[in-house]
Amino acid sequence: MVTTPVQLTDLIVTVAQEHPDVLGRLAAAVQLSAQLTELGDHLIGHFVDEARRAGASWTDIGESIGVTKQAAQKRFVLKESPDLKPSFDRYTDRARRVVVLARHHARFSERIGTEHLLLGLMDESGGLAAKTIAKFEGAEGTTRLAVLNALDNTSRQRPDPQPFSAHCKKALELTTREALRLGHTFVGTEHILLGLLAEEDGTAAKVMSTTGITRAAAEVHITEEFTKAISARR
Repeated sequence: MVTTPVQLTDLIVTVAQEHPDVLGRLAAAVQLSAQLTELGDHLIGHFVDEARRAGASWTDIGESIGVTKQAAQKRFVLKESPDLKPSFDRYTDRARRVVVLARHHARFSERIGTEHLLLGLMDESGGLAAKTIAKFEGAEGTTRLAVLNALDNTSRQRPDPQPFSAHCKKALELTTREALRLGHTFVGTEHILLGLLAEEDGTAAKVMSTTGITRAAAEVHITEEFTKAISARR
C-alpha cells in the first residue's frame, strides 16, 4: 500500500488560508478537486506508458489496474480523432495560435500531425518554444527545413472535422502532463515542445533528434528561463 504524500488536512489549510469567505473556499475546493483528479489521471498514464515501454502487455496492464484488456486499451490508446482530451482551456494565447497554425499547415492533409504542430511552434517565433528550438538546432532554419522535407506533400481532401493523428493526440496529452509535472497552471508553447519531444515515435521528435534538439536540454533551458523571469519580477 502506497502512502499518499498529500494529506487532507494540508489541503484544507491551504484553501482556508487563501480564501477568507466560506463560498470562496467551496469554489476553490471544487477547482482543486478537479486538478487533483487530472493529476491522478496523468499519474496513471505515466506509469502505463512506462509499463508499455518495458514490454508489458495490455492484458497485464488491465489486470494491474483492475480492468479488462479492452477497457485498458480504450482508456489509454489514443486514436485519430478531431476531439482532444485534455481541452485547450488552459492554453495561453500563443499556444492556441500554435494549434491554429498547425491546422493551417495541415490544410492539404487528411490529419493534423506532430510535424504540423512543430511548424506552428516555429511560426510563433516570440514563444519560448521557438526560441528554444533556435538555441539548440545545429544551424539556423535546419529544423524547419528538416520538417518540411519530412512532410507528405501529396495533396489530399481535408475531412471536416479534420482529425489529429494518434501521435499528435499523444503529444498533446503529454503537453499537459509536462505542464503539470513542472507545476504550471497554464499550458504554453514550451510545454507543447516538451510534449512533442516526449512523443518519440512522432515525426516532430524524429526530426528534432536530427537537428540537435533533445528533451533534456530543452527542459533545462525552459526551466532556467522561468527562473529568470520569476527573479526579474521580485
